[in-house]
Amino acid sequence: MIACLFVAATALGQGSTAWVGDITRVQGQGANTIIGLGLVFGLNKTGDGDKFVQTQRALRQALAGLASPSESLQDLEQAKNVAIVEVQATIPEHGAREGERIDVRVSALAAKSLEGGTLMVTPLIYDDPAVQQIFAKAQGPIELPNPDTPNSGLIRGGARMETDVMHHYVATGRDLMADGIRNPWLDPQGRYITLVLDDAHAGWATAAAVANAVDSTMRQVAKVERAALAVDSKSVIVLIPPFQYDDPVSYIRDVQRMPIFVESNEARVIINKTTQTIVVTGDVRVSPTVVSQAGLTVTVMNAPPGQPAPAPAFDNQVFVPVDNLAARDAHMTDLLEALNRLKVPFEDRVAILESLKRSGSLHAKVIYEH
Repeated sequence: MIACLFVAATALGQGSTAWVGDITRVQGQGANTIIGLGLVFGLNKTGDGDKFVQTQRALRQALAGLASPSESLQDLEQAKNVAIVEVQATIPEHGAREGERIDVRVSALAAKSLEGGTLMVTPLIYDDPAVQQIFAKAQGPIELPNPDTPNSGLIRGGARMETDVMHHYVATGRDLMADGIRNPWLDPQGRYITLVLDDAHAGWATAAAVANAVDSTMRQVAKVERAALAVDSKSVIVLIPPFQYDDPVSYIRDVQRMPIFVESNEARVIINKTTQTIVVTGDVRVSPTVVSQAGLTVTVMNAPPGQPAPAPAFDNQVFVPVDNLAARDAHMTDLLEALNRLKVPFEDRVAILESLKRSGSLHAKVIYEH
């Protein structure tokens, strides 16, 4: 049986109002990953044993540090209750303070299961070899949130911060110039923050809108001719007035709370094959066309202006002609809703969208997430 889908164009809103802080972050604000290699003890014969020389070396070194050295690696070949693991933790985007505890993820390099294991004290460092500093130490019993992956586990609050991690948001004009930004408005002695648009809103129009919204209000507050400048499709530089140098946080708060009219996003179809989701942003249009996929023929057509679109119909034809009477193109959300009503499998939906893109009938950027 072949389903013929008649999809009509719909009128969608052209934008919405948001706060600046809803679609941007302050440069310097972001999560950081710290890592380490550690040993897990207490495994029930699921450790590395003689499979991994690195495990034996690490165990030998650990025993030496505990004043119990081993004379040779052969002495440790039968230690099947021990495994070497990668340890990873994420410092939150707003930083962390000494003494705070954060969750730790533990992944075995060779062991089949970490069930019942306990992580030995493991120092965590930044993933840049140039930064030689221990940021946290991790230890504790391992939980297995997903029984299907017993070689990967979690230690809740397993890492204790050994130092403060504080983000620096304020940059001088000289710093920005050193980063390659050239504009007569920048004062080498001035202080600035940079607003970075999130990927979903990045674009020349949105960056200009953010800069205009901030500038229209903050130039009056700062008593300057210009308070904000969009330097590219993702970044907006904002001046901090001298009287706010001692309290930049309240100024950043005021900037982030400014309302802005956000126009419709760039037309995108975002496909995640792992989670089997399809997200449509912006005004995604589909030209009249016919696609046949796995016994399903999709006919995209537009109802004449002022007339409702016919309901999806079923037909036994092997080919359905395209109706291109209307000047307007159909919208992607209508097509996806029709596919959903017909319970078309995810794989076939993706194949249909990819065919439409290849034929030039899908007017949007297709992005794959993993």
